[in-house]
Amino acid sequence: MSKIQSFTDGVKKEWNKISWPTAKELQDNTTVVVLFSIILSLFIFFIDQIYTKALEFIFG
Repeated sequence: MSKIQSFTDGVKKEWNKISWPTAKELQDNTTVVVLFSIILSLFIFFIDQIYTKALEFIFG
């Protein structure tokens, strides 16, 4: 039983060391991730369209 108590004490100590982001930081980081995801998906879409047109031209 002392191992369980020791484990939970360790978890509580580590939990208090966590640096949680503020609401503003969380919003900013979420905005960056969403915008980057949109930009990356558009880039992949356009590259796919270029390859599709090129292959249609070659093998068409």
